[in-house]
Amino acid sequence: MKKKVLVSSFILFTLLSLVGFYVIWWFVNYKKHQDIKINLVNHPEFIPSSKVIKWASAWYYNIISDFYWLSAIQYIGSNAIWSEYKKYLYLMLNLITDLNPNFTYPYQIGELLLSNYNERYESDWLTKQNTYDKQALELWLKWIKLTCDSKKIELIKKEFDLPKLWEPNSKYANPCTDSNIPYFLAYIYYWNFHDWVKASEYYKITSANTDAPTWARIMAAIMQGKWWDREKSILMFLSLAESLWTENTKECRDFSTYLGWILNKWFQNNVSLNWEFLKWIEIYRKALEDKSWWSKEETVDKWTDCVRYLNKAVREINLAYLEKIDKKYFTDKGKHAFSAKVLFEDKYIDYFPIDYQWTKDFPLNYFYDKDSWHWDNKVEDY
Repeated sequence: MKKKVLVSSFILFTLLSLVGFYVIWWFVNYKKHQDIKINLVNHPEFIPSSKVIKWASAWYYNIISDFYWLSAIQYIGSNAIWSEYKKYLYLMLNLITDLNPNFTYPYQIGELLLSNYNERYESDWLTKQNTYDKQALELWLKWIKLTCDSKKIELIKKEFDLPKLWEPNSKYANPCTDSNIPYFLAYIYYWNFHDWVKASEYYKITSANTDAPTWARIMAAIMQGKWWDREKSILMFLSLAESLWTENTKECRDFSTYLGWILNKWFQNNVSLNWEFLKWIEIYRKALEDKSWWSKEETVDKWTDCVRYLNKAVREINLAYLEKIDKKYFTDKGKHAFSAKVLFEDKYIDYFPIDYQWTKDFPLNYFYDKDSWHWDNKVEDY
């Protein structure tokens, strides 16, 4: 009996000693372990290549990508202050998407965090942000390449008759697995890189997806206009107007179709716009606007009205006409006219184009913008 008590006491003492040793060791080394853990999260100095990971992962790519994704989330959270997570974020997200190309969150997080900044607490954003913007763009282009139909994308880029892109069973339909992929890429090109041509292309690609937001169609035409490609912008706005079919928009739709047909022929044959043509368009446009029921009802959804897009097309037509006349003015006088009023007073034009937004209280003038080297519009007395 006494022997059993001694053995039990020895076992209990040994267990208590081990537990005590572990507790003491834990308290002593806890801070050091935390420092090591934080250092690993904050400074992933070694990020292996996807080739090495694939070779060592026995084809469990998705599981490994999930593991690295969790590490990336930790890395972002522990480096949130001063946006320090940007230092290695692209390398981590690029590795994850190499392992699992269909994993959408890394692309989205990359676009959201890399392409945005806050100058109040990112002291070096001026010198580094351009690099981060390019990294966000690379991730998004990678997503396009891996999850979209490249042949359809190339076809869409060359198509400017927008309604053709929206036909559900057309050769352009659903080029991407998710309409948000080209949609946010268009946003990056527009907001971060000011590349309106690329933005227009990817808004068009977005609009070809059946689940795309309808305003992507509008943005494609607007971005084309911002790049001063008047002819394509005019035809795109007219195609938007033509695509709307209701009893209220029939007359506008028919006129837009006819106008688009004429201008497409003219553009192909390099026929110049003239003041008689512009005056005829304005008379017809104004009559349609006066008839248009949305102009009298503020509650109507203007985004779906034919006259709205016809108006924008007419604005681009007016600007295209003035830019052409201004070239002759510059040849004669060695300077730009700077306003439609100057061209009219110097008898370079016989018709004074009126913008559709012109009112007595807020007159809107066409003028030459010396910063962009193109004609634009602004609220100003003639």
